[in-house]
Amino acid sequence: MSSHVTLGFHASLDVPAYAKGLVGSSVTLEPSWTVRQLASAVERFCATKGVGVRITALVNPVRGAAAVPHEQATSHFHAGDRALVVGDFQQGAWPSAQDAFKPREPGSLVPITIFTGFLGAGKTTVLNHLLLHQREKKFAVIENEFGAVPIDNELLANSALGMAEQVIVMENGCMCCTVRGDLLGAFDAIRKQMETGSPLDGVIIETTGMADPVPIVRTLRTTPDIARYFKLDGTITLVDTKTILNRLSECAGGKEDQERHRQISFADKILLNKLDLVDQEQVAEVWHRIRSYNATAPVVGTVKGIVDSSELTNIGAFDTESIVLETEVHGHGGGHGHGGHGDCGDDDCQEDHG
Repeated sequence: MSSHVTLGFHASLDVPAYAKGLVGSSVTLEPSWTVRQLASAVERFCATKGVGVRITALVNPVRGAAAVPHEQATSHFHAGDRALVVGDFQQGAWPSAQDAFKPREPGSLVPITIFTGFLGAGKTTVLNHLLLHQREKKFAVIENEFGAVPIDNELLANSALGMAEQVIVMENGCMCCTVRGDLLGAFDAIRKQMETGSPLDGVIIETTGMADPVPIVRTLRTTPDIARYFKLDGTITLVDTKTILNRLSECAGGKEDQERHRQISFADKILLNKLDLVDQEQVAEVWHRIRSYNATAPVVGTVKGIVDSSELTNIGAFDTESIVLETEVHGHGGGHGHGGHGDCGDDDCQEDHG
């Protein structure tokens, strides 16, 4: 039997006038829904009122924490509870990742997502879930073997990944490939595997903890043998909700610390992992801090790296003009996007851009 929750917005948000009338609205809660599905229902409800709400986290103030997105909503919200939104507003609805996803047509270019993030943020966990547990999409994951932890070390330790650019095909149709030489070899191996009858929805390149994505973008866009079969789709950065504030406070530490800012400002989408390890106030504080570096990239909350596979592709961030700019200029202005970021890009800068 369905129940209802009462819609509200976290006290830290600057709620625009056109959205204030939504406060106190009743939103249906179905007993089978996850928290992520409840969040989608809230977004749809707001859209019917002409307000775009893009939710990073739902908070039950009685519990004082963000609800775990993949868990049952009824384990976090009871009938009549308030569900406080941490997220973005705009006039008019945002398209959801599920609505934006379109199956890749045969013969079309395979989209590439660059997946970066700080060491310890949980990239390996996200990729293991993608390779082993989801069944909705088929991805090839290109793993940088110099990363701190290989993908599912126990699973792959005795596999054929000991051979250069060898592709491992998982039971769910996903693939995993370790980069030992340049990216071209990995993409060639994936292309050959696809030609044997293994279709893909996308390719994900996992980078090391402090890897700057710009050189990877340059390689992908200036290598004809890659561009003939694949296209760059966007960059996703994974953030550890518990440790990110301390890491971002270290900007004056030099080039390596500024790289932490650049990974956020460059991102086309940000996954906010480990929401369950902090209270609601820190979730909101982290969200605001991220927004100070990147004003527009969707921020998707997650726990234990469990994220809907549709969030990892169909980003559509790279157009022709932005690629020309990025492959020629290693620097990012103010705001977001390819062509404007919150970090100045100057390795010698000692100013906190947050």
